[in-house]
Amino acid sequence: MEMIEQLVSRADAAYQRWLAEVTDDFAADATGLSVFCRESLLERNTTYEVGEWLAGCLMIGQEGDRGYFLRCDGDVGPVFSADLGALGSADLDVVAPAFEVWLRSGFALPSEPEPDMPLIADVYIDKMPVDGVALLMRARKLLDADWRVADLRNMLAAQPFLAARSARPWRVRGELRSAPELRQHLFYAADDGLEAVWVAEPGDTI
Repeated sequence: MEMIEQLVSRADAAYQRWLAEVTDDFAADATGLSVFCRESLLERNTTYEVGEWLAGCLMIGQEGDRGYFLRCDGDVGPVFSADLGALGSADLDVVAPAFEVWLRSGFALPSEPEPDMPLIADVYIDKMPVDGVALLMRARKLLDADWRVADLRNMLAAQPFLAARSARPWRVRGELRSAPELRQHLFYAADDGLEAVWVAEPGDTI
């Protein structure tokens, strides 16, 4: 708690003023975003061990499985977001150039590009080598699945198999940018059968 309070004292002035004025979380009904009041700020940063994964940063809000962060180094800096399941390894996405800008926007979130696939669909794995246990382990991590290691060989023998129910395939596509070895093995359920999650881009080698 003391360390989090120290980070608050080094946050930019606009954020400190806002935090001192609010007594409840700001909740945006349209997006599901919550921007934390002081009490929630302390609890969430402790629960997610933010200091361990993003040193010098505060998680100031949350929307589903994404956290919203502010770097506390005494300067005005951007608000950024990251996947809470991959803190420390996922790319950070800038939401606003400064907290004050984000506040004036009503805590607006960047709009997602219109996907050329369903927003929600079951995701399947297919066409992996039957001895591709290491490859399936990488897919397990990418999909944040809880498959038992002892079951992986049987799963490979039963392809195609359901890997993630009611997933967001357009987000999975984004994750595949850094996992080219998995691109040809992930599919989503469409009306006409299974469709590839990844669409080849110029320069792809797989």
